Amino acid sequence: EVMALTRNDSCVIEKVGTYRDYRGGPHASMLLGEEIDMRLFPVHWVTAFAVVKDSDQGPRRSLQVFDAAGDAVHKIHLRDSSDLDAWAALVSDLTLPEQEETRTVEPREPTEAAKSNPEKLDILRQEWDAMTDTHQFLRLTSKLRMNRLGA
Repeated sequence: EVMALTRNDSCVIEKVGTYRDYRGGPHASMLLGEEIDMRLFPVHWVTAFAVVKDSDQGPRRSLQVFDAAGDAVHKIHLRDSSDLDAWAALVSDLTLPEQEETRTVEPREPTEAAKSNPEKLDILRQEWDAMTDTHQFLRLTSKLRMNRLGA
């Protein structure tokens, strides 16, 4: 059991559970557990660190993943009930032989400006209400010639 943490400027998502049912893919991967249900885009997972930080309660362990710009993408924090042997094995398996003291980061690509179509607002709202799965949203925005931010 771990605490999965994903955050950005707008929200923080914390889930306690286990990572299960991994399904890898060239563009996107998934973890389909009952507690932790994630979609991953591996191209953005550039660097990861195994972190051990001393605290009053003893060592706190985490795996922290960063993108090319150096921003945190996802963090996995061990809990008191976590399997330390499994964590140590994972760290050992993923540790690269060559360790660098510093990381070079790349400038963040600018976010695409909002592309909207106010004439199709009623259609957007109607089809939004009819959606049964979040993955239908991208097809909807494409059909209406909008992007995510514009919709």
